[in-house]
Amino acid sequence: MEHIALRVSPRGKLTKGEFRQERKKGRLPAQIYGKGIEPISVFLEGKEFANVAKRVTESRIIDLDLEGKKFATLLKEIQKETISGNVIHIDFNLVRHDRNIHVRVPLHLNGVAKGVKDGGILEHSIHEIEVECDSDHLPEKIEVDITDLEANHALHLKEVALPEGVKLVTNPDTVFAIIKFAHGEPEKALEPEAEEAGEAVASSEQESAETTSEAVHK
Repeated sequence: MEHIALRVSPRGKLTKGEFRQERKKGRLPAQIYGKGIEPISVFLEGKEFANVAKRVTESRIIDLDLEGKKFATLLKEIQKETISGNVIHIDFNLVRHDRNIHVRVPLHLNGVAKGVKDGGILEHSIHEIEVECDSDHLPEKIEVDITDLEANHALHLKEVALPEGVKLVTNPDTVFAIIKFAHGEPEKALEPEAEEAGEAVASSEQESAETTSEAVHK
């Protein structure tokens, strides 16, 4: 998986005025967290982050370059202003190469399901799953082909083929895709014999009604 690279610079203790000045220059405060280390306070360039923001996900490794020292991280949290939606702070978690990590990965459905072509409606209930793997096997996303999914049938996570080295953490019995009909399943055409039988029953009921009517009027 392709990593995202960002340059960061040290962030020491600043007064409120100095902090505001840095933000006016377009610099974003950020924090790097990791087990066994003190949090590292840094600045990153707002324009640089904006250029890659659309590619940033919880499952994509971000390589932070702090004065030549590289930190492999995953996005932990992005804080935004309530009204403007502008990013005001970012938290990163260090990735350890000596142990597995738990991370949420996007789940993408590919193809048009057979059930949809037959008039059904696809319900895609979850859009990401939690997996466990090491950083070298971390998938950017999980893709599932649903072209053979028929109406009134569902797909469970246990049916998804995961990449090598990736273990599912989310409940494997979870349904993530199902095809339903808005007004029930389309009626099937009657077989000829069934149609003739139906006509015979209708004719018999009509004759019985006529006989009853005659008996009432006598």
